[in-house]
Amino acid sequence: MSPRRKIPTKAELIQLQKLYKTDERIGERLGGVPAYLVAYWRRKKNLPKHSQPKFSESEIRNLWERFGDDDRCGLELGISKAAFYNWRRRYGIREKPAFLKLEQLELNLPGLPQRGKTTSLYGKQSVAQKILAQAAGLEKVKVGEMVVVEPDVVVLNQDVANIIHTFKSIGVEYVWNPEKIVIALGNCEDTNAHTASDNMAVREFARHQQIKKIYNIQEGTYHQVALENGHLLPGQLVLGTNRYAVSYGALGLCATNIDITEMATVWASGRIWLRVPPTIRVDINGRRARGVYAMDIALSVISKLHATMADYKAVEYYGHAVSRMNISERFTLCNLSAEMGAKFVSCPFESVTRRYLSGRVESTLHPVIADKDAEYESMFQFNIDNLVPHIAGPDGTNRIRPITELERLTVHQVIIGTCGNGRFDDLRVAADILKGKKLHTDCRMIVVPCSRSVYLEALKKGLIRVLVDAGAMVISPGCNWYASGFDNILAPNERCLATANAGFAKRVSNSGAEVYLCSPATAAVSALNGYITDPTPYIR
Repeated sequence: MSPRRKIPTKAELIQLQKLYKTDERIGERLGGVPAYLVAYWRRKKNLPKHSQPKFSESEIRNLWERFGDDDRCGLELGISKAAFYNWRRRYGIREKPAFLKLEQLELNLPGLPQRGKTTSLYGKQSVAQKILAQAAGLEKVKVGEMVVVEPDVVVLNQDVANIIHTFKSIGVEYVWNPEKIVIALGNCEDTNAHTASDNMAVREFARHQQIKKIYNIQEGTYHQVALENGHLLPGQLVLGTNRYAVSYGALGLCATNIDITEMATVWASGRIWLRVPPTIRVDINGRRARGVYAMDIALSVISKLHATMADYKAVEYYGHAVSRMNISERFTLCNLSAEMGAKFVSCPFESVTRRYLSGRVESTLHPVIADKDAEYESMFQFNIDNLVPHIAGPDGTNRIRPITELERLTVHQVIIGTCGNGRFDDLRVAADILKGKKLHTDCRMIVVPCSRSVYLEALKKGLIRVLVDAGAMVISPGCNWYASGFDNILAPNERCLATANAGFAKRVSNSGAEVYLCSPATAAVSALNGYITDPTPYIR
């Protein structure tokens, strides 16, 4: 007969609760005691179950000082107006903010430039300044200052074969930190006779260097692979060799591209010189109408700010409309921002980001938030209440206009997917429109899921079946459809709609075809009718 277990005292239970929080963990610490028995001991000693506030006092106070409105603050956290009010009362925050902030203004003037200077209240640092200072080991950095930084992560695709060649010529044996290197060999570039040999060399190099975060060709585009596998965290500095690395800013980090030689130097030394860019703040407010998606919003912003507005500058997005975007939509917004020449792009860290990363990462999150008096080179506000679907092309994003200006223009081919708009949410938009229908007989549709996990989820939810039944061709996950040879079925003078970025359009248009960029909804409806069509009447 086993000896009777000694019941912990109240003081011991309080101490255990501070350390281990849950009844299950406390039971494990006591040698396998069932959770229900720990709960019984608590009740006998009048101890409540451990409950940790969901939001800290500093988080609630910061939001209140930014917005001064329970409804706006609740939207930032993904809770109701009443719920935020209760959190505020819990922490005794009752007074209105002493200063009126930009976030408390809602102007309906599209693209209205705002005053870039504010009264000195805090550190005057933007998100890009804070992240670069953190990567450089400095307290603060100034715009225009050159700093030596160490990246938190580098994300690479097939360029890595050329980087390896340059790295070896430097004469260094090992990379500076294999844990900070992510490689995905998805079909982001042309497939040629050297591709297989290059990929084999990359795999051998990764084994030799003990680089564990390497993904083979079947996993899809490296942008999405790095995102969905939890390799990127808010507040990090991320480097790549592709101009669309800025897309990672959807998670509240700063990412940019460098050339192959610079990347080889980073591999060797772990350091690189970067100039601190000025920052542009863009607030997007209002509620989007039916048929308007992140691609339409991004194209509208680019058309107002022009192609060179953000050359070697950081862009920070804020506002109601951005807060309502999921990570997939924010990725599209940041991806298209590269067309303005942006060096860094970031969306705010909010409950949307927290929910996306929950279960993907085990690390503690350390988001970076701009100071309340951050100095911006320029500030703009857009209201999207009356925004309509937009389309860009045929020369990339140099010509952007409402879809109504090109309606009934014949379409021969439609591409839905790639890294710009190839996530599950994008495929679902197209599938909802095409369910039970057939594509126009003179129009072809190619669907490119951006990763294997997206492909599998679309299969599981029946989206692939719907798209194939409608007449679409679904090809292997990746970024650029021409890597699979499908560019050969786009003849000169044909017209193509693609849910991609301008870099993609420029590559395909070399065949002599016209390529237009649009949202998945516009692409799907146009494929249905055989001509460019406003998707608004087709959205439920």
